Amino acid sequence: MKKFIKIAAITIVVLIIAILGYTYIVFNFYSPTDPEVEVNEAAQKYFHKSYDKSRNAFLIQANNLNEKFDSVQLFSRDVRSNIDDNLIIDFCYVPAQKDAKKLIIITSGTHGVEGYVGSAVQQMFMSEVLTSGMLDDIGVLLVHSINPFGFKYSRRVTENNVDFNRNCDTEQSLFSSANEGYGKLIAMLNPEGKVNSECLKNRFFMLVAINELIKESMGSLRQAILQGQYKYTKGLYFGGLNFEPQLATLSEVFKDISADYESVFNIDLHTGYGERGVAHLFPNPIDDENIKSGLENIFEGYEINWGDSDDFYTINGSFTDYIGKLLSDKTYYPMVLEYGTLTSQSTVGSIKSIHNMVMENQGVQHGFKSAKDSLKIMHSFMEMYNPSSEKWRTKIMDDSKIILKKAIINYGDL
Repeated sequence: MKKFIKIAAITIVVLIIAILGYTYIVFNFYSPTDPEVEVNEAAQKYFHKSYDKSRNAFLIQANNLNEKFDSVQLFSRDVRSNIDDNLIIDFCYVPAQKDAKKLIIITSGTHGVEGYVGSAVQQMFMSEVLTSGMLDDIGVLLVHSINPFGFKYSRRVTENNVDFNRNCDTEQSLFSSANEGYGKLIAMLNPEGKVNSECLKNRFFMLVAINELIKESMGSLRQAILQGQYKYTKGLYFGGLNFEPQLATLSEVFKDISADYESVFNIDLHTGYGERGVAHLFPNPIDDENIKSGLENIFEGYEINWGDSDDFYTINGSFTDYIGKLLSDKTYYPMVLEYGTLTSQSTVGSIKSIHNMVMENQGVQHGFKSAKDSLKIMHSFMEMYNPSSEKWRTKIMDDSKIILKKAIINYGDL
């Protein structure tokens, strides 16, 4: 009997060590595979290494549109800030050339750091997609860097730690929205003290997350984290205590530009969520069957995730939903075009994505233990939203060119 107990104990210890080792390796050395494509050097030129360079490149492409279309308008709006007097949202408006019926709004940088890719796509769109004759009854409004602070300082959020895509509504009641699930995860999501990427808790973060998964499903956990919260001001996905200053500016421009149009179609560009190298169509859930049908026609041949699966989540204060509320007298088609980076629909990819955000936010709020920690954490954070892989960038730009060209043609045919 003693021999059996001893063997059983050794077996359990070995099993625990094996599980810990497997979890450690799978999580800490996780690296999703790049798409198998031949690198297109021409696509790389649209990606730039700073907010200022991206902005300048956008303005150059916008000015070039004067050669293709009449009455192009290029204008900018400052975003109020306590630390930076040069935070700017740029607008390029190409009006319908003959008969104003339909308006497309393409927005980038809602989550600041995602603006690198969003800006690149907008530049390509202006250079390679928009052609003479395409806009007879369609107008196009490109909005560059909705959250210039986050873009410039490599954060998803605004200067006030607000996730702008959880901050948009026409009613103040948004800020009373409850998210009890987030509060239950506060110890995991918002650790205090200087962040140390090498500590056991961070090295074995996957076990911490799995412990929560045992209590809830991945879908429930993802929903609790991502839907937005309005209580923890230094936390992740904080939607704010009031509207961010650029919302009023955007509202004024959208109302003014859309006034003469019957319908509006918004594409909001994002990165991060989804399978690596895949352009996903992720609208917030839509109840209107006519709008859903219209979007299916616009994106004919592409799968749209309507937010009704276990792998998806819904959010409060959505920017795309807000435009629909603001322009309630228009027929409105909202779409989020999201470029996957860490294959976050997988368990490991999802947990890795959350962990990158947890460590980045902890470092910003409480500091980094060392310069090495800061460099390592910020590198992982940037790679999650602006991958340096030329194969990834090639795939995204090639797919975007096809998707956007088909979408604008199909929208015109509605």
